[in-house]
Amino acid sequence: MVHTVKVHTVEVHTIKPETDAQAVSSTRRGFRLPVIVIAVLTVFLVTSARLVLAVRHYSVNLIYWDQWDFYTPLFNYASLWQIFTWEHSPHREGIGLVLDKFVLQWTRWNSEAEALFMVGALLASAVVALHLKRKLLGQLGYSDCAIPCLFLTFAQMEALVGEENPSYSAFPELLLMLYCLAWMIPKPIARYGAVLMLNFLLIYTGFGLFMGVVSIGVLLFDLRRAIRAEDESSRLPAVALLLAIASLGSFFYHYRWDPAVSCHIPDAHPLHYLWFVSLMMSYFLGLRAVLPASLVGSFLAFAALAILVWHGVRLWRGREWRAADLTIVILLSFSLLFAANAAAGRVCLGMPEAAQFSRYMGLLVPAFLAVYFHFLTWRKSQWRAALAGLFAIVLIPGTARIPNGYSPEVVRAGKRAWKTCILQTGNIYYCDHITGFPAYPNPRRTQLLEKLQFLQKNQLNLYSGDR
Repeated sequence: MVHTVKVHTVEVHTIKPETDAQAVSSTRRGFRLPVIVIAVLTVFLVTSARLVLAVRHYSVNLIYWDQWDFYTPLFNYASLWQIFTWEHSPHREGIGLVLDKFVLQWTRWNSEAEALFMVGALLASAVVALHLKRKLLGQLGYSDCAIPCLFLTFAQMEALVGEENPSYSAFPELLLMLYCLAWMIPKPIARYGAVLMLNFLLIYTGFGLFMGVVSIGVLLFDLRRAIRAEDESSRLPAVALLLAIASLGSFFYHYRWDPAVSCHIPDAHPLHYLWFVSLMMSYFLGLRAVLPASLVGSFLAFAALAILVWHGVRLWRGREWRAADLTIVILLSFSLLFAANAAAGRVCLGMPEAAQFSRYMGLLVPAFLAVYFHFLTWRKSQWRAALAGLFAIVLIPGTARIPNGYSPEVVRAGKRAWKTCILQTGNIYYCDHITGFPAYPNPRRTQLLEKLQFLQKNQLNLYSGDR
C-alpha cells in the first residue's frame, strides 16, 4: 500500500512490503527502466552530437552585429559588476556575459568556443529538466525523449551561430530550470534563499527579466496560501515578496530605455499581436506556411493559455501546493510574457515575417515543456501516454532540421567573406560594399575601427589565426 506525505511542494512516497503480484509488477518495471533510460540517453547523446557538430560547422571566428555593442565592457576592461549590469536594450547581460568573459579570455575571444559554451548551457538545461521531471512526476518514460529534443532543437540555431550571446536565451533557459527546482527545496529558508538568488540572476540575464514579474505573482500566491493555512512561517513569503519586488526595481536603476525598433503598440491592428504569438508558437514546430502556421499556432497559443489558467486556479484554491502545478504556471507565464513582449515590440516590422525568427525559439522552450508536463498530470493513462508520445513525435521536425527562413550557410559564407576582406584590406566600408554582408550596420556608432584595432593589437578573435 502506498501512503503519500506532502512536504512543502514535494510529494514523498513510502512503500509497504509488496505482495506477490506487486513484486512481479515491480520486477517488470525494473526490466523496463534500464531500457527507458538507455532510450532517453541515446536521444540525448544523438541530439547533443548533432547540435555540437552543426554549431562547429557554421561558426565563424568573427564578432558580428550586436556583439560589437554588448562586448563594449570587455573592450573597456570593465569590472565584473559593470559587465553584469551592462544594458543591451531592452535587457541587461547579467551572469551570461560575466561567464562569457572568462571563456573569451581563455580562448583569445574565439567565437566558436563561445557558441559551444552556449551549447553546453543548453545541455545542462536538458539534464536539469530531466531531473525536474523525475522529481515532479516520477521515473522516466519513453516520452521523456521529448525533453532533450526541446532544449537541443535546431529551431534556435540563429541564437547559436548568428550573433552569439549566452545571455539572450541559453542561460535564461538554464537558470529557469534551476529556479523551478529551487521551489522544491524542503527547508523554507533554503528554498526562499535559492529562489530569490536565481530570480535576481534571471532578472539581470537577457530576457530572463520577465521572471521578475512571474516571481512577484508566484510569491503573492504563496503568501495567500500561507495566510489561509494559518502558517506561522507566513513572514517568510512576505519578506521574499518584498525582496523580489526590490530585485525587479533594482533592474531599472540607471536604466536607459532604448528599444531596438521604433514600434508602438497602437501601430498595428490588435489581432496582429495575437497572430504574432500564434506564428511564433507554430514556427517552433517547423511550420512557416502562413495558413497552417496560423491555425496550428492559434490552437497552441490558446491551449497554453488554458493550461496556465487551469493550473493557476488550482494554486489559488489549494491550501497545499502541488509542485507540478507551480512548475507549469512558472514555465508558461515566462514564455507567454516573452511572446507578448516580442509581439508588442516587433509586429510593426511586417507580418508574418516578423514573427518567424529562429532566435525567439529558445525562449519558447519553457512553454512547450510546461505543456508536456501538463499531459503527464492526466490520470487516464491511455490518453496520457498517447498525447505524451504524440508530443515527442511532433518535436522531431524542429529537432532534425534547420528552420525554414533562416540559412546558417548564408550567414557563414557572409561572415567568412567579410573576415577575409578585412584581414586583407583593413577597410570596413569597402568590405561592407564588396561582400554585401556588413559586420555592423553603423560602424561609427559602435567605434568599429577602434575595436578592430584593439583586437589586432592583442591578436584576438579574427586576428588570432584561428579559423
